[in-house]
Amino acid sequence: MIRLLILAAAVLQISHGFTPSPTSLTASRTSPITTIKSIQSSLHMADGESEESTTMSLEEKMKSWEASEEEIKAATLGGVVPGGGGGGGGDRTDAFDVGLYIAFPIMVISCLAFVFFPLIVGNIDINSVGPPPTS
Repeated sequence: MIRLLILAAAVLQISHGFTPSPTSLTASRTSPITTIKSIQSSLHMADGESEESTTMSLEEKMKSWEASEEEIKAATLGGVVPGGGGGGGGDRTDAFDVGLYIAFPIMVISCLAFVFFPLIVGNIDINSVGPPPTS
């Protein structure tokens, strides 16, 4: 009974930490319609530019955010980046990939043996082994 009361008190104390603060509740009470209208008003063009030029400038901005080959080589060990293709080789296989290639069949076989062991255990002959030692 005491353990149950302690557990209930702990759960109430912990759950209090996950409730949002009153200031965040008042800030998030804007209606969805107001939010949509503010987004739509900010999307209208002030200069009358077309959407194509806006998307083009966005694409240019995104290209400028990407790192150049020199920056990648400076930030990594000679351009070795996850996913291959960064260090000059097209489809590179590193030691991690080789380890996965070796471990995957072992993991699948052991998982299948674990799953199907209840079906296999009836076919194993244990009569010739004898009882376990008692002392």
